[in-house]
Amino acid sequence: MRAIVRLLLALTLALTAGAAAAIERPLLFSYEATSSQLGLTKLRDGSYADRAAFTAKVKEELLPDILGAVGVDPSKVRTELTPGGYLLRTNASLQSRIWIDDAHAARIAAALGYVFRQSSVLVSDLGDAKGGTGLVVVSFPRGSLTAAMAHRFFEHAADVHKGLGGGYTAFGDQMIFLNVRDDAGKPYSELSDRDFARGLRPAAMSFKGAKAKIARVGQAKAQFVGNSWSRKPNGEDYAAILGNAQVERLKPLQDRHTAMLMAAAERWGWK
Repeated sequence: MRAIVRLLLALTLALTAGAAAAIERPLLFSYEATSSQLGLTKLRDGSYADRAAFTAKVKEELLPDILGAVGVDPSKVRTELTPGGYLLRTNASLQSRIWIDDAHAARIAAALGYVFRQSSVLVSDLGDAKGGTGLVVVSFPRGSLTAAMAHRFFEHAADVHKGLGGGYTAFGDQMIFLNVRDDAGKPYSELSDRDFARGLRPAAMSFKGAKAKIARVGQAKAQFVGNSWSRKPNGEDYAAILGNAQVERLKPLQDRHTAMLMAAAERWGWK
């Protein structure tokens, strides 16, 4: 009997080690803590500093509970608050690096999107050189890439071609642009990966705000996990991924987020 137990234990450890070894890098989850789904008409005009302060509060007080609710140890997740752009808007965004396999990534993204009422959560592997999504990294002089500077470059890139105004993520003094595709494989930018990079090169060369240069051109893996709140106001697309039991665990967290956001709206005049 003991021999069988030892054999089963050894097999379990071997399978666990194999699964861990298969995860080469953490996946990056990109999302926001503010939401346009609650009728806060003045939120989009709020200062970046105020939105960043709210996002930092959510990061500390609510995010660990969301991660725990979907079986992720918060102590093993690295989350940064950075500027992020979407459809020519720059907001305080959260970037969480989670060591998780692709099979469970959609569930985590759906949980974040559901609680924060996000239109989508971007899941990416920036280290996957064969991921099939065009990647361009634009770098700036050390200490120069503020949220305001990033937004200025974002608008400048969109002036070069409207397809470059889809979105970006900023880390330190680098802006990361991904030519993300829809479910049919068509880039949202309507540009091929080559033209996507070709557009960002002259954008960097002609930018007047700070010296910008192309630091990297290649590929990554990236996909959106989303919900159309106008058509599915209860987050049905996210719920389909999560399942009813998981939604029941997350609903109180969504309610907490709503209360936090409405209190912030009262404080900073977002209503």
